[in-house]
Amino acid sequence: MFFKKILVPVDGSKHALLAKRRALAIAESMDAEIVLVHVLDRIPAIIGGSAREELRDEMKVEAQKVFDEYIPGLEAKNVAFKTRIESGRPFDAICTAAQEEGCDLICIGSRGLSEVEGMLLGSVSSAILSHCQIPVLVVR
Repeated sequence: MFFKKILVPVDGSKHALLAKRRALAIAESMDAEIVLVHVLDRIPAIIGGSAREELRDEMKVEAQKVFDEYIPGLEAKNVAFKTRIESGRPFDAICTAAQEEGCDLICIGSRGLSEVEGMLLGSVSSAILSHCQIPVLVVR
């Protein structure tokens, strides 16, 4: 199988870094592009108005810091990439981004930052396996 665009969800976890490394190896061998996606945490409904907007802006700044952990390795290998910041339920946001970008592979870490949820396979990676219509590579 030949991949041209690989979506990699990133959250700063060691598993996401491993997924990026695997996606990078695939991208190098197939001259593919990588799409890094970070999904913002939900903001509780009780927070509204300008406080909500300020929090969302701060979350976007933090998302860029997460991207900054992954980008240097991609630049060093001259792999084409782009970044996306999404919001909503993580598996929905990731599947939607993959579809909108025309990705033909999702490369995701087996677990994210929340080690308690889904001890064997993270809840997000498990949901992506169940709901996304394109191939998914889960990296441990």
